[in-house]
Amino acid sequence: MPKLPHFPTTPIPDAVIEAGDIRADRWIIGEGTDSQFEYLVHLGQPRFACKVDVDDDAKVSKVFNIELEAGERLYDFVWLDGQAPDAAELKTLAHAASAALERNARKLGY
Repeated sequence: MPKLPHFPTTPIPDAVIEAGDIRADRWIIGEGTDSQFEYLVHLGQPRFACKVDVDDDAKVSKVFNIELEAGERLYDFVWLDGQAPDAAELKTLAHAASAALERNARKLGY
């Protein structure tokens, strides 16, 4: 697989956050070091980390979870800046999360 550029010169709108001289990906997708959970981290506002699952039998939180366009579920949110945003912002975040997960799947060749 060819190595990806650090940051393309024409990034997907809003895919990179900048703070002074530091540039970072807005979305980070990874796997727990001590578990088999997959996580999604959002470094933009509101900052959060959550688990991602596509298994219908997963023990997804019944209290609060978000089903994305491709069937993934986001759950067990940790809001790093306080409490969850309002419903309208959650809908916007869900759409952006779906796009980020799709870009990651394409990058990995799924």
